[in-house]
Amino acid sequence: MSSKIKVYIIPQKMSGTGSIHDIASDQYDREIRFASGCKYAVVLAAYYGGKGYTTHHTDKAAISASLRAGSHSHRIIDVYGNEYSYDSPNGPLIMTKETLSK
Repeated sequence: MSSKIKVYIIPQKMSGTGSIHDIASDQYDREIRFASGCKYAVVLAAYYGGKGYTTHHTDKAAISASLRAGSHSHRIIDVYGNEYSYDSPNGPLIMTKETLSK
C-alpha cells in the first residue's frame, strides 16, 4: 500500500509586495512536496532561496523543526496550506490562518 505524495503550491506574489519574511516568492510559485504520510511542513521565507522546507508526520516534529529554525523567518503549514503556530514547545499546534484550498 503506497501513499501518494501531496503537493501544496504557494502562489507567486506580485513583485514589490509583502516583505522578505513572506513564504511566497515574487519570482515563481513554490511547490511544497509532502513526503508520504507527512501532514506538516516548516517553510522558510522565500528570501532564503533553495528548497527551503522540511516535512513532518506530527505536530511535535513540526514544532521541533520550527524551534531549530530559530530566528529564520518561517511558517508551519499543513497539506492544505493552513498556517499554524504554538504557545509551547510541547504543542499543540494552533491554526492561525485557514485556506480554502481543500
